[in-house]
Amino acid sequence: MHSEVFGLDVNPLLLLAWSFFAGLVFSTVGAAGGILAGVGHISIFGIPQANSIKLMNQILILSSTLVSVPSYWRQRRVVFVLGVLLGIGSVLGAYIGSTLSYRFLQDLKSYKPLFGIFTLLVAFKIFYDLFHKKGKEKIKEIEAGIRERGASDLKTKRISLSKVVLEFHGREYSFSPLTPLLAGFLVAIVSSALGVGGGFLLVPFMVSVMGIPMFLVPGTSALSILVTMIVSAGNYLKMGAPVDPAFLGVEVLGVVLGSFLGPHFSKFLGEGRLRLVLGVVLLYIGVGYTVGEWVRSTLGIRII
Repeated sequence: MHSEVFGLDVNPLLLLAWSFFAGLVFSTVGAAGGILAGVGHISIFGIPQANSIKLMNQILILSSTLVSVPSYWRQRRVVFVLGVLLGIGSVLGAYIGSTLSYRFLQDLKSYKPLFGIFTLLVAFKIFYDLFHKKGKEKIKEIEAGIRERGASDLKTKRISLSKVVLEFHGREYSFSPLTPLLAGFLVAIVSSALGVGGGFLLVPFMVSVMGIPMFLVPGTSALSILVTMIVSAGNYLKMGAPVDPAFLGVEVLGVVLGSFLGPHFSKFLGEGRLRLVLGVVLLYIGVGYTVGEWVRSTLGIRII
């Protein structure tokens, strides 16, 4: 399969398989799908234009969220009020981030290390939470509640300008509405600038800072990312980032297929395994894009 837009040849089966994997991961853990899409575009398929990579990443994430959000919604695994607040906060951030990135982050050599640094920081935070004693005990307690009462035991008890109160399996979770509004704004600036969905920041934020159970996080993250991607991808298109429709069409098919399976697959993993999968994926990619060039030149080993 030849791309006239990018001047390269790709194997359509590999293109389909990799995008399927990206969609499966994103819809399963609520993060890393855009990062995997970016790895494919940069390291596997060799797209030379950074702005095209960002735009195509985000179109794939948008395709995935359109499939996964309704599925999570039917399973009652979306904290609607939290997802909406994050999404509202992301609108301005997505516009600012994509505009600045289109103009000042066009070089792949500067784009990749920045991409890797943020990814590594998030991976380390996830592993710390996963293996910390109190965190492990909380995970076991949540998983036991899900086995006993199912996923439908989620209630919104109170919504006000000062506090939102949720109840999940007998435990209350509360937060100020300003917290997700601000987080959505800041995460959208970073994610739209890097051309990813933002789940790799939203997921640990919701788990570690807000204390939301991981079982509810992927669907909530996907809902907010849906808003971010519409704004950011639309802005990249408006500014003139080129795309190859045929290339993108194969990828969208793979992402949609993977996204159909992800929400059902994640039900059988459990709280701890969901975090572990996310951490391993982000650690591998972060190392590859920060020290990968040094390892390849010094040791002759290619990481990514």
